[in-house]
Amino acid sequence: AEFGSQAVGSAAGGGGAEGLEALRGAEVLVMCLPTSAEDADVAEQLAPHLSAGACIVSCTSGEPAATQRLAQSLKERFGVHFFDCPVSGGPRGAAAGSLTCMLGSDDDAATERVLPVVRSFSQKVVRCGPVGSGHAVKAVNNALNVTHLLLGAEGLLALQQFGVDPEVALSAINTSSGRSLQTEVRLPEEVLSRRFGYGFKLPLMAKDCRIAAGVLKELPGASLLPAALDMVQRACAEESKDADYTRVVCHLERKAGMELRPGAGLAGKVLASRLAESASVPVAAQPAAQAAEAAALVAAAPGAAASEGHGRKRPHSEVEAPAAASSRSSKLTPALA
Repeated sequence: AEFGSQAVGSAAGGGGAEGLEALRGAEVLVMCLPTSAEDADVAEQLAPHLSAGACIVSCTSGEPAATQRLAQSLKERFGVHFFDCPVSGGPRGAAAGSLTCMLGSDDDAATERVLPVVRSFSQKVVRCGPVGSGHAVKAVNNALNVTHLLLGAEGLLALQQFGVDPEVALSAINTSSGRSLQTEVRLPEEVLSRRFGYGFKLPLMAKDCRIAAGVLKELPGASLLPAALDMVQRACAEESKDADYTRVVCHLERKAGMELRPGAGLAGKVLASRLAESASVPVAAQPAAQAAEAAALVAAAPGAAASEGHGRKRPHSEVEAPAAASSRSSKLTPALA
């Protein structure tokens, strides 16, 4: 975000309007600023010094209607094209040049001039529609991002309360149909580690969610995403202005009265280990004694009995007798089912 502001400030500081005149020959300018307000401010400084037909590309996560107004104004007054081109992929994607760009454009010929520049720092460019559509798609994308994070965290909190280690739960979920980027990466790397350092600030995510809420007003009866987006605003109000967006999970933790922590259920780890060991062996060929062995390990594990907030006593029916194994050869070993 700072790069765009520093570039303009440097040019102005080196001679004001004369410094900006050096941009006269520029065909494509790319800027990435915090909000649409900064977009408008910087674009208004740049446009008078650009040649007609020049293109300003905004990688800001901006507000679609504001983007449309700015694009129309710059085209009418200066003949300058304005594109919305928000990106997704985070700091790692930016460093690797593997971002996805969501392009909004009203001019095909100008788009062809812009695409080589945009492709230089992205892996994929999707032309979403007219000006403003890129910002609309990005807002909904970020709304889904943080909603998936909240859903995953709430599910893990419920499982932890039930007695399941969050890491064990994720080892199952992440090779199953409920997995997502949030369960595979954000929750283990940022939340369970208590690092909360992905690199995208919660206030900016809250801003994107407000934009998405505006887009969702186009859909009568929308209720699922609006509920999650409202929770993001409440979480943002509870955190510092520099908080990482992954700290949105802390709102749920405060409500639950506990934090997500690895190792909450040792019994779950024992069973996950046994499941991993037996995964390559046909169930019918597994020794019947394995069921009794796993049951003994669970019974002996510290914390296997119910503990306040993190465990429960394991019902007898969950660890079947070895004799039952032969009648269920088409299923998991009974102790690991």
